[in-house]
Amino acid sequence: MGAVYRAQDLRFKVEKVVAVKEMINQATDPDIQANIVEGFEREANILATISHPAIPTIYDYFTLGARSYLVMEFIEGDNLEIKLQQRRAPFGDEEVIAWGIALCDVMDYLHTHEPEPIIFRDIKPANVMITRRNQIRLVDFGIAKTFQTGSKGTMIGTEGYSPPEQYRGEASPAVDIYALGATLHHLLTNQDPRTEPPFTFDERPIRQANPNVSVALETIVNTALMYNPPDRFENAAIMRKALISLAQQTGMLEDEISVAQATQFFQDQSHSPIWSFTCEDEIRGTATYHEGVVYIGSYDHNMYALAADSGKFIWKYAADGGIVSKPAINDNKVYFGSTDQYIHAVSCRGGKKVWVQPTDGAIYSSPAIAEGHLFIGSDDEHLHVLNLMAGREAWSVNLGSSVRSSPLVVNER
Repeated sequence: MGAVYRAQDLRFKVEKVVAVKEMINQATDPDIQANIVEGFEREANILATISHPAIPTIYDYFTLGARSYLVMEFIEGDNLEIKLQQRRAPFGDEEVIAWGIALCDVMDYLHTHEPEPIIFRDIKPANVMITRRNQIRLVDFGIAKTFQTGSKGTMIGTEGYSPPEQYRGEASPAVDIYALGATLHHLLTNQDPRTEPPFTFDERPIRQANPNVSVALETIVNTALMYNPPDRFENAAIMRKALISLAQQTGMLEDEISVAQATQFFQDQSHSPIWSFTCEDEIRGTATYHEGVVYIGSYDHNMYALAADSGKFIWKYAADGGIVSKPAINDNKVYFGSTDQYIHAVSCRGGKKVWVQPTDGAIYSSPAIAEGHLFIGSDDEHLHVLNLMAGREAWSVNLGSSVRSSPLVVNER
């Protein structure tokens, strides 16, 4: 038994957040106690010898009485089991293919590890973390082991995700391939294999539960789930290649891209920002792009114009309230509303005021432009329609409640 704690490493002057995994040894039998401690030390030593972006870094480990602790990289995010529970529905092809490619990459790394391959033995949604940058992390190496051909031991793993040979105490790379197939099946169907009889995936076809899954992806998962190890993918690299080929066919990836490039793409889908710009308060609205310039409002009361390629500041226009409204562009003018209750028209070139028009409520709506008029809602319960050139109100209509949605004008309606 045990737990995982979020902690701070006080040996550093800066704030360094770490995860501390606690293992409580409650066994009374000396041999069992020794086996539990051995498992803990195995995890610490395995993690100390590996370096991969999808595997948490280990910093330290120690034992205090009956409790042992592993200090490691803190991974902020949720595991795939939690995400499934929150979603209450299967995931789509694109997400599952991306995660599958990234997991195949870390499996290939472990299975080709020197001096001995490492078999994870417990791949399942609960052990796959998704960070806030949408990167995967494989966690809980507590039952991982180095692989020796022909070696056997006790059945260790999770029922439903483990293949037949794992119940016989066998551990080979094929074990992890099967467990990955079971994990992908779970993600694509939202059917928990732990609640089903073992080895019955063929009785629960993926596309029967989720018709949106492609035949090609179903075939890849079914190959990983074959009952006999020789019938599965020969190794994780081949399974990864099959998933990358499918991603290319579906347009997720360019045709001319190497395996390494594709893997890196899916390991870091968020990528690093090209540039950033800091305002004085929150940004709650949406930016508008026009002719190489990004226009974005902020709760610091300013509308900003920034160079789209570099983020360089061009100008800012100060309102008297926060700007949530997504700006609209027409004839080199920027139009938007503000919580100062005004509708603003500003020159694109220098950020100078063209006109302002008052309402009787804060404005969170984004404007729409059609037929020489601007349409925008206000918390004064009215939809306002203004003449673009002069800013004069043409008409308004009382809708009985705050209007914060963005108007849509189609066929004079």
